[in-house]
Amino acid sequence: MKAEDINKILILDQGDPVAGQLLAKAYAVFGAETEYVVLKAHKTHNIALRMMEQTVREENPELVLIGATALGEEIAPALGVRFRTGVAAHCVDIKVNDEGRLTFLIPAFGGRVIGEIFVPDAKAGHPAIATVKPGIFQQRISLYDGFDRTDIGSAPSVRIIDVDALAADGSIPEGSKTQGAFRLAEITPRQRAASDIASAELILCGGYGLGNEETWHKLEALADKLNGAAACTRAALDAGWGCMEDTMIGTSGRAVSPEIYVGFGISGAAHHTCGIAGAGRIISINTDKDAEAFAASDYKGVFDAEQVIDALLDQIK
Repeated sequence: MKAEDINKILILDQGDPVAGQLLAKAYAVFGAETEYVVLKAHKTHNIALRMMEQTVREENPELVLIGATALGEEIAPALGVRFRTGVAAHCVDIKVNDEGRLTFLIPAFGGRVIGEIFVPDAKAGHPAIATVKPGIFQQRISLYDGFDRTDIGSAPSVRIIDVDALAADGSIPEGSKTQGAFRLAEITPRQRAASDIASAELILCGGYGLGNEETWHKLEALADKLNGAAACTRAALDAGWGCMEDTMIGTSGRAVSPEIYVGFGISGAAHHTCGIAGAGRIISINTDKDAEAFAASDYKGVFDAEQVIDALLDQIK
């Protein structure tokens, strides 16, 4: 698909900042000549797919952008099936290549390489669909304050379709508000991390190189002493050491932009490092002097992660 063939872009706003990030990225790539439509569905999540499908049929965009939240990761492939089109999931960048083709960049082979994804037959009625994790794109445009806050110097002309308002005034049939594939059985609250990694100025992140659950809990204790937040990689999460999904950094987790990020025992795969691109200073601790993480770091230390954590815990009372 040629970028010059894109005349209209549809963005799903789920009440998450990623919608403004997607709008800023789209505007930076496609400019003011492209028409931008935002479907606002903050409260009626159970009908978001239905409204997205309806809006795509009515608006005929060539490109659909969706935040890769829990909801977005369900909606995007479902739309792909309905419109018989390609879905580029967990993009870390969207650009136009030297041939003028719309290109989606996605980590592949465990993050060892960045693959280029194309949707060659996309067109109005069969749009290209892409999902992007919140925070991957640092720039943003505020959607509902007259566009007086933007990181890109100017603001595009945007048409907003407010699903919440449609639901409130009866434009969406009452039955649609309760129909869905799932029924809420119960809510089990769990304790969240003391500091949210999305807003933390200091993040200590542990990878599989931590070695065990005990060291992960030491990392949490150190982060707490430093008034920071503890985060993890996918490998550490899958090891079952006690870290949670909302503390995982990377394309399948969250993107962060702390003032200081310190990685302990992290190999440095692209699907993780793309999630820390917005960090002010990156420090990496690893026993492997050739670790890929060092290439993305401002400072590096070839040390055992647990020994460094223990030393810091001893020094910080």
